[in-house]
Amino acid sequence: MRGAVACALLMLSACAGAKVVFPTGPAVPAPEALQWWQAATEACRGAQTFLAEIRVRGNVGEEKLGSVTLQGAMTRRGEMRLLAVAPAGPPIFTLAGRTEASTLTLPRERRVLTAPAAEIIAALVGVRLSPADWLDLLSGCGASAGADGGVRIGGVTIVTLKNGAGRVRLQPDGASQRVAAVDRPDLLVDYREFQGRWPSEARVTSHAGAAVAVNLNMTISQIFVNTPTPARTFALDVPAGYSPMTLDELRALGPLGVPRVGGRSAGARP
Repeated sequence: MRGAVACALLMLSACAGAKVVFPTGPAVPAPEALQWWQAATEACRGAQTFLAEIRVRGNVGEEKLGSVTLQGAMTRRGEMRLLAVAPAGPPIFTLAGRTEASTLTLPRERRVLTAPAAEIIAALVGVRLSPADWLDLLSGCGASAGADGGVRIGGVTIVTLKNGAGRVRLQPDGASQRVAAVDRPDLLVDYREFQGRWPSEARVTSHAGAAVAVNLNMTISQIFVNTPTPARTFALDVPAGYSPMTLDELRALGPLGVPRVGGRSAGARP
């Protein structure tokens, strides 16, 4: 489960190209970098709600994930809904709720779990991501912290985020700049392609030494930003007869919470 969700969550594959590198070496002050960063992140910093379809591939730990499609909605206030679409039949899972308490249902297993959203996602994919983290990741900011400085290293512009939240690598985009990658303390987000203001391809990878090695490729489409979203979107009715489960039991399941069949999650496409 961890694999498919990780892949699904979120959203990159090992075959999609080399991992982005943040250069090392002497740094030269780049006072213009903050203005470039503000312009490059204006749209994502203004996103209060984000709805999208995310197709995910990759690896979580030693598990290779087939393609999984997620239908997601998240808000800056900390609300989230993620539905993992199965090739046929009911969803693989549905996750809905708020940062402090979300509910996950596994229709095929008839199981239900309530816990903080980031804990459920960590059990599924090995990386703790809150609803707001997902919004930042998918919308192109990578992290919600403000910036407090910029330098140039070997011709590459790097912006430092406040309070140790990480670094942003900027990349020329015509006459302006865009966010190419965000190096967070917990993971690296590499934006490969954009469609207008929003990322259409992203890669999420864990740092060396992480408890779970994560390498996820995401294709992001059908994006709707700041669309009015009813509160009921983030509520989940649990059918009668579902049995409660623990986070440890969730971690023990196959990718996406589906028992493994022939070495691959039964809920994943090849």
